[in-house]
Amino acid sequence: MAVIRFLKIWVVGGSALICSTVVCAATAPLAVSNLSPFSLLRALPEQRTAQAPVGLQWELSGMIANHFVVQSAAAEMLYLDGQTDRLALSLRYGFANDWDIELTLPWLHHSGGFTDAGIERWHKVFGLPNGDRDRYPKNHLRYELNGQGQVSRLERSTQGLGDIEVALSRELLGSDSAHLAASIGMKSATGSTQQWLGSGTTDIFALLRFSGRYPDDGPLYWHGQIGTTWAGESPLLGDAQRRTLWFTGLSVEWSLTSAWSALLQYDAHSGISRSHLAPLDQTAGMLSMGLRWRASEKWSVDFGFSEDVVVETAPDINFLLNVRVALDP
Repeated sequence: MAVIRFLKIWVVGGSALICSTVVCAATAPLAVSNLSPFSLLRALPEQRTAQAPVGLQWELSGMIANHFVVQSAAAEMLYLDGQTDRLALSLRYGFANDWDIELTLPWLHHSGGFTDAGIERWHKVFGLPNGDRDRYPKNHLRYELNGQGQVSRLERSTQGLGDIEVALSRELLGSDSAHLAASIGMKSATGSTQQWLGSGTTDIFALLRFSGRYPDDGPLYWHGQIGTTWAGESPLLGDAQRRTLWFTGLSVEWSLTSAWSALLQYDAHSGISRSHLAPLDQTAGMLSMGLRWRASEKWSVDFGFSEDVVVETAPDINFLLNVRVALDP
């Protein structure tokens, strides 16, 4: 598909391009999701600024994620080898001063990908563990969970619309240096379970977001969130799937100049299943880093990537792309 080829052209090469615009403060977290084939089935909202937008804001965001996990324990087996691409269009509209509504339309693509060789070279150059990658075929697709009363398997490339999300937020507190907002939302069951594009069930989530600046006129911006998801029963996840999940995150942006910033971000969520397999049972953790070039008050460009700091609970590496444009009200 043309949009997937476009995404690959810009991301390959060890860095990713992310564009974003934030009203007023021109600051926002990186657009990061856990694209592990099972975690992406759940409604685990990305971080964003707590400040309500003025008028309409649209965002085109993309990620390329490389997976490699082979584990077995007790009567369970997990095999994840492949690449997941996600391209999502989000529309966010601010109204009545402190309210906003957001709609997210994701497009997913599972395949063998093209990043295995580059990641193996990266591990070799920096002396990082390779997880026996060299013993398995390169650019191969196989996602499989066997156990917990469930056998789920994907061995052919798929692409299509994922689960659509809608959220309603209200800014509860706001000042020149700090903002607090509450949000509720729903993930629908629009994605195909047979193609691993959706969970086949509806999830509901609620969360608090906060944003601030330190000192009041200083170079440090921060954002965070904490929330809960009440998930439906997915046919892909087996009998031991967790139906109540928590998620949290913290993002820091250091303004180096009027145009450039450095970003550091951490995202975490509870394990997807009560499993003997650590990638499904453990708390997931991702660390992201990036540079932001602020072209104007309306848009900016970020370069960044993320890693699974809690090993195998998230993709080995993510490359990120995000375009966000704020339109005049």
